[in-house]
Amino acid sequence: MRARVGINASIIGGNPTGLGVYSIKLIRELDRIRDDLVVYTSYTEALGPLRAQIVRVPAATRPEHSVRGHFARLLWLQSVLWVQARINHLGVILNTVPEGVLGSPIPQVTVVHDLLPLFFPAEYPRQQYYFRFLVPRLLQASRIVVADSESTRRNIIRYFGLPPGNVRVIYPGHDPEAYFCDGFDPSPHWHGEPYLLYVGNLLPHKNLLRLLDAVAILRRRTPCRLVIRGEGRPAYARALHERVETLGLGAAVTFLGYTAESKLRELYTRAAGFVLPSLGEGFGLPVLEAMACGTPVVTANTSSLPEVVGDAALQVDPNDAIGLADAVHRVLTDRDLREDLRRRGFERAALFSWRRTAEQVSRLLDEVGTAERLEVL
Repeated sequence: MRARVGINASIIGGNPTGLGVYSIKLIRELDRIRDDLVVYTSYTEALGPLRAQIVRVPAATRPEHSVRGHFARLLWLQSVLWVQARINHLGVILNTVPEGVLGSPIPQVTVVHDLLPLFFPAEYPRQQYYFRFLVPRLLQASRIVVADSESTRRNIIRYFGLPPGNVRVIYPGHDPEAYFCDGFDPSPHWHGEPYLLYVGNLLPHKNLLRLLDAVAILRRRTPCRLVIRGEGRPAYARALHERVETLGLGAAVTFLGYTAESKLRELYTRAAGFVLPSLGEGFGLPVLEAMACGTPVVTANTSSLPEVVGDAALQVDPNDAIGLADAVHRVLTDRDLREDLRRRGFERAALFSWRRTAEQVSRLLDEVGTAERLEVL
């Protein structure tokens, strides 16, 4: 008999970001294959209709409340969830982010997406302390820790000293109903020129200043534009705009805010290439989405990105603006290369699905629940 599974989905807010989207996609797929779920969330509308039992979490815990929301979640986790887990007779708790019950008598499985606050503390002034002092306690108390990539798994073992057998890799997926290619425009353009696309947060570790340098170099060789889709820290956004003006790229770079999935798919499918020169990623979901949409990808050869793209993308040193410009130039000017990257990208993206992610997580939950029952006996 399966142990009843509680899912801590308190990270889901009114405008879900990457962590919220991961939680939503995983819960929906788990709900299709399991009938023993209890989902704790403040925003049921984001999940849609589920078979699972839903337990409302106070709206004050939502991530859009920033620091106050984070502290409200911590308080709720250590008090209310601890009690409700016993009331609902849970056998296992799944934390979709590294936030959970400290000292819980119920075994927990905790997902860690990255350790970026430790690698780039200046970008995460508050989160770095949470990762230094509270995350280690939660992970030590978790039966199993799930990492988004082998790169993240190695970092977790190294930084937190966990037994290697307690840290498992389960890759996220992509949504084929949201990201796909139903046709191909051989001459994609943005205001008369082929465009490159970047999707993600505007943060220093995303390496966008160097990407702008590469675009300036590239435009001396071939016409192109850059479309940046995302939002981030105001100070870094200002630095990006200043670099654009310094390089004389004012007419060649377009900044977009967050867009709906349908609009984002259109941006992917019409782009001449997708570029992610990030200095560090826990997984790198945008490169997967781009490949699923048939967009040639140029990305960094660091952290988890080589795991995601395999041989389906051009990989470059993210610190080399000239090398980055050369790789993108090849994509823009070599039609055979573009077609090969498109074909490889489709094949690579097909290996990653939320259904597969949910099936692997489900087996892990059963493993932990079975082990707990055996210990009790």
